[in-house]
Amino acid sequence: MISRTFRRRSLVWLSGLALTALPVASPVLLAQDATPFDAIGDDDARTALRTIIADAAARGLPTAPLVTKVREGLAKKATPDRIRTATSALADRLALAASALAPTRSNDELAAAADALQAGIPVATLRDMRKLWPGKPLTVPLGVLAEMVQSGVSKTVATRRVRELLVKGATGGQFASLGVEVRNDIASGLAPDASMELRSKGVMSLLNSQAAGLSNGLAPANVPPRPRNK
Repeated sequence: MISRTFRRRSLVWLSGLALTALPVASPVLLAQDATPFDAIGDDDARTALRTIIADAAARGLPTAPLVTKVREGLAKKATPDRIRTATSALADRLALAASALAPTRSNDELAAAADALQAGIPVATLRDMRKLWPGKPLTVPLGVLAEMVQSGVSKTVATRRVRELLVKGATGGQFASLGVEVRNDIASGLAPDASMELRSKGVMSLLNSQAAGLSNGLAPANVPPRPRNK
C-alpha cells in the first residue's frame, strides 16, 4: 500500500514543483518558530528535539523535513520519546544522504534520498546514482525509486530499472510518469515487479528510438529541424 506521503509527492513531481524545504538562512530560528514544541509535554524530549534541529542546521542539512516529522508525530499523538527517536533517525538519514550525494546536492535531493534510505535503498546506490548524474538533480529519480519499493517492487528490480533509465538519460518527467503508471498498474492488480519491468521497458524503448533518430540526423519529436544555410 502506498503512503499518503508518496501520493502527495507524486503530484508534486507531475506539477513540476520541488519538495518544499526551509531556506538555509536562519534555519534553526525558522524551524523552532514553526514547530509547536509547546505541544510536547516532556521537557527532555522538547530540549532534545531543539538540539537535533540545531545540530542539523549547523551541518548544513535541511531542517524542514525534521519539522515535518515532529508535526506528523504530534498529529498521530505519538509519545514524546517516539517523536524524538523518529526525528533523530531522520536527521541521521539526511546526514548519510548528504555524504552519499556529495559534492553536489540540494535540500530536495537530500529529502528524497532520506526517503530512499528509509525504504531500504543502500547508501552505495545513492552514490552510484550521483556518479551517473553528477550535474543533474536526482530528486525525482530518488523519489520514484523509494516509491516503487514502498509500493512492493523488489529493491533489485526497482534499482536496476531506475539505474538503466539514468544511464539512458531519462527525463524527470519520464521518471514521474513511470511512477504514476506503475502505481496505477498495482492498484489494478498487476504484480509490482511485472509492472516495473513493463513500464520501464516502455520508457527505454522511447529513449532508444530518440537516440536512433538523432544518430540518423532526425530531430526529436516536437523539435523543429535546424534551417539550412543558404
